[in-house]
Amino acid sequence: MRSLKLCCAAVAVFLPAAAASASSITGSDIVAIPAGVQPSRNGALDLRAFTFSGSEVENAAGAFDGDNGNNSLPHSAGRDTSSFAESYLTTAGDLQGFYQLNFGVTTAGLIEIVLFLDLNETGGGEATNTLSVFDVVLNPSTVGGGPDPLGDVTSAEQDAIDHFFMGGTLLAALDPEPAGNLPVNAQGAGFADYAIYTGIDPFALAASDVLLFNISMESLSNGSDEIFFDGSVSGGDVIGVIPEPSTALLLALGLAFLARGRRAPQA
Repeated sequence: MRSLKLCCAAVAVFLPAAAASASSITGSDIVAIPAGVQPSRNGALDLRAFTFSGSEVENAAGAFDGDNGNNSLPHSAGRDTSSFAESYLTTAGDLQGFYQLNFGVTTAGLIEIVLFLDLNETGGGEATNTLSVFDVVLNPSTVGGGPDPLGDVTSAEQDAIDHFFMGGTLLAALDPEPAGNLPVNAQGAGFADYAIYTGIDPFALAASDVLLFNISMESLSNGSDEIFFDGSVSGGDVIGVIPEPSTALLLALGLAFLARGRRAPQA
């Protein structure tokens, strides 16, 4: 079997055919990541959806050019550090290109979109990081600020969305909402604390389909958090290479990642 790059939370495992109903993101779909496994430092992420940056988050490397990241998350020297409510707009085509470049996958049934969350909080181990909103909307008819989803959405345009949209189909959402506290996973800054499985297969969608990711967190104690899609566009930050996506996953990540029930990715 062709080698696949390992996306920390087993994004490239083989999965059943896609189903059509919306996906519920439950507690079992939010998985704590072993310490030191998934880097999330600025400049190392290939597709940064939510972050803080004083400049444009280009999300481009080589032939890949994804929509720019939302760069307005809280940070300790600026905006309110206790909460955020932000959005990220992209297309299934951009995500298909990202996963194809990183994992060589071109067909449905192999990839589930997973987002990685780095909680950069003060002290350590706080149990007051509430994930209050996490939803993914397919093809909204109207989006806040009016960005062109088929163009290169800028960081400022991402920030202007502010969860405002009309129409579309809900592909995935927290159940129940809010999901409750996500204690800092003793990682410190620079490593993801959690993997959030969405149940969505980007290759089950048309390349022109639009995806809107809306995320809110509350009761934070610091800023400079990161939420990102995993990959290695430019050759760095590869967690590992696996010849077979079965026993190697157990060896690399432990049983925690496979204890979560696998669901069919959603179209």
